[in-house]
Amino acid sequence: MALKSLNMNEPKSPSGASSDLVDIRSFEGANDLQLIHGYGGNSFRISGERYSGSVLVHPRQTAIWAPPAKPETLTIDDLLPHFGDNFPPLFILGVGGAPMDQMNGLSVALRDHGIALEVMSTPAACRTWNVLMSEGRDAVTGLYDVA
Repeated sequence: MALKSLNMNEPKSPSGASSDLVDIRSFEGANDLQLIHGYGGNSFRISGERYSGSVLVHPRQTAIWAPPAKPETLTIDDLLPHFGDNFPPLFILGVGGAPMDQMNGLSVALRDHGIALEVMSTPAACRTWNVLMSEGRDAVTGLYDVA
């Protein structure tokens, strides 16, 4: 199965003509910035590397991640060891398909550590991640793989 591309280089206006929008894949001094360029087939393409399975993405580092099989069973203990000494102010969680649970228990536990939680589908989390990185935001994303 081919990876789905997140290419936003050539946005079109309703009339089909190219617009003068900024290319969000161009970042000054961001040689090692982790940008998600594709997903699907139980893998991700991030900054030129292909990762099989779920991943945990920091602004400048990506790692394979082995979360619980069911996102709703994810706990703070599954996450804190991956955040290092400086907790991010925002954690984006891509749970595969459309989320059925907003994970309020996990949200409260993360908030106690100063971390806001946003739960969404993995495709939405991929797009959101790239926007956050284009804005220079400090965040981490955990992405469950999708077929």
